[in-house]
Amino acid sequence: MQSFEEYRKAFLEDTLATEESEANGTVASFVKICSQKLFEGDVMPEYTPCYYQGSGFHNAALRVDGYAYDDHDGSFYMLSALYSGSPGIENLIGSDARTALDRCRMFAANSIEHDLASKIEISTEAYDLAALIKDQAGFISRFVIILLTDMSLSERANLTESDTPSRGKRRSSKSKRTGVLDAEPVCGIDVEYRIWDMPRFYRIFGVGDGHEEIAVDFNLYLSGGIPCLPAEYSSETSHCRSYLCIIPGNVLADLYDEYGSRMLEGNVRSFLGKRGVNKDIRNTVLNEPDMFFVYNNGLSATATETEVRNGKLLFARDLQIVNGGQTTATLSAARHTNGADLTKISVLMKLTQVPPETAASIVPIISKSANSQNKINAADFFSTHEYHVRLEQISRRKFAPAKDGAQYETHWFYERARGQYIQATMHMTKSQERMFITQNPKDQVITKTDLAKVLSAWDEYPNIVSKGAESNFGEFAKRTEAEWEKRKDDFNDNYFQEAVALVIVYRSIDKMIPKQPWYEGGYKANIVAYTTALFHHLIKSWYPEQTLDLQKIWQKQKCPDILMQQLTILAEKVYAAITSPSRPVENVTQWCKQQACWENVKQISCDPVEGLETLLQGKEEQSIVKREARQERKLDNEIDNMKTVFDLGETYWQQMEAWLKSHKIATAAESKALAYAVKISAGFFPDEKQSKSLIKLREKAIAEGFPPK
Repeated sequence: MQSFEEYRKAFLEDTLATEESEANGTVASFVKICSQKLFEGDVMPEYTPCYYQGSGFHNAALRVDGYAYDDHDGSFYMLSALYSGSPGIENLIGSDARTALDRCRMFAANSIEHDLASKIEISTEAYDLAALIKDQAGFISRFVIILLTDMSLSERANLTESDTPSRGKRRSSKSKRTGVLDAEPVCGIDVEYRIWDMPRFYRIFGVGDGHEEIAVDFNLYLSGGIPCLPAEYSSETSHCRSYLCIIPGNVLADLYDEYGSRMLEGNVRSFLGKRGVNKDIRNTVLNEPDMFFVYNNGLSATATETEVRNGKLLFARDLQIVNGGQTTATLSAARHTNGADLTKISVLMKLTQVPPETAASIVPIISKSANSQNKINAADFFSTHEYHVRLEQISRRKFAPAKDGAQYETHWFYERARGQYIQATMHMTKSQERMFITQNPKDQVITKTDLAKVLSAWDEYPNIVSKGAESNFGEFAKRTEAEWEKRKDDFNDNYFQEAVALVIVYRSIDKMIPKQPWYEGGYKANIVAYTTALFHHLIKSWYPEQTLDLQKIWQKQKCPDILMQQLTILAEKVYAAITSPSRPVENVTQWCKQQACWENVKQISCDPVEGLETLLQGKEEQSIVKREARQERKLDNEIDNMKTVFDLGETYWQQMEAWLKSHKIATAAESKALAYAVKISAGFFPDEKQSKSLIKLREKAIAEGFPPK
């Protein structure tokens, strides 16, 4: 396990490497790495880089380095950085931290109160940010201002919270959350300060599991805890315990105000819609609060640890609301915007305690079951889909060709679940860790949101990509789910290799753009997505019977020079198009999110560079390759099914056989296959067809409540 000093050194080395490859500046590179970690750890949404330093009203000092907006709970995140770059750890004194945070807050205040956008060059991301804050002020629930630093906050730092009461007394002047400081509101909008220093990054991402858990002490919200009643449970469900709780409306709103959409099970956030406010729920809150408990269906929630004493819920760790997001968000919004008194409101909550080791697999099942009566697309639960499992499996066994004269091959590490890469090294020795990193370089980690972004851009949805990682992932899930149901064998080794090739192309464009003389800063993410989409669009018009041979990129493990020449030309044209003064939407960032922007970019004309045809293959040749890969996948499926049956073990299948006596869901063929699986030790074993039946039976059983393992 890395020491703190080693972790910080590696962090700074990553910063310098990013600066060298992208030419964005050291501070911007540091902000990027920090923001990626916070996004992957579900601390904040995907950020937009935005550097601005200047003066506002009455010469107030302003500084911002990036931002993100969570339109599910209305939280607006703003980033400020203090970067030393010192080889040795430096202490950050409280006054410097407070000054940096205040300057970021003043940017928000000046944007709303003094029309800061009108004083900033219109073609910059700082203008877009200032205009966005002013336009969305009525929808912003809070400003979350985060200070990112490679220093260590001094233990003697005096960072006292503001005594200014929060609007609607949503919480006391001192936040209940560790590491959160209240600050003076901006135009009636609550502000909280957070500091992410290097020890905190190390604690969460270096030796932790990659996310800050939600640990709720209910005594802080309601003296004595939440009334709760344990549900009966049998030996079949002993791995999970459930409670029926009555949670006061003001407590639920307090929790949402503290934790925002982090408290909502991530796979179903898209279910909420804009802010998650439901008119019927709000009307009941405002007009019939005494009848809320009668009319409302309540919540379903999970936790990995609970403390219940004398009929009261005192503590819950990793609390997640899997059904009832609209109720939760609406209670907060009604108090926020309408001054609703929530003390008369009670909400029924079914809380299920799940084992930490199986939470990742069980919680989505509970979530899906809890939402079964609502119109939620299966794509909302796509994070745990077999698609991701398969790509993960392929990525662990498939070696990529050696590159740049190296004598060894490497993996492209597909991170299906948050923090997998970090967790893989946590219990390794130093030599094992070095070997792992050699075979799985950090720059060859692909997260599921990264993959969704790259493939969506290639499929010509750059406007959807521009809406942010979460929105794009939801749309990508819908398309991929539909394709999976049609021909799941298409998702094979060849698919993975071509996906990696596109990741290489995408990242090459990202590194190329800052080095171009025409690039004036800003909108890089939009340029990359639109350039990728435009190139694919043009290939189809230039060469109707051919397509890009992605296997050539996979074999070389780099983007060919001819291709980079072509992409550089297109990137400049894209930049000019999306920032054109004639664009119908002034805010470039918002313009890029619209289908009309993509339709406009598609009108760009350009000739292919000489030699581009050497990177192409005929569509017939491509079809043959895909057909062969599909056949290989079918054979792999048979082997995988048999291996899964064996790995689960005879005892598991015996438990299922006993469980099925009270759950009549097995077909005759599945029952016959099960008869073999329960006698493996006696020399019986299901064949390929029977193993496939058992896998289907297991899926049905899990959906009905049987434990995954």
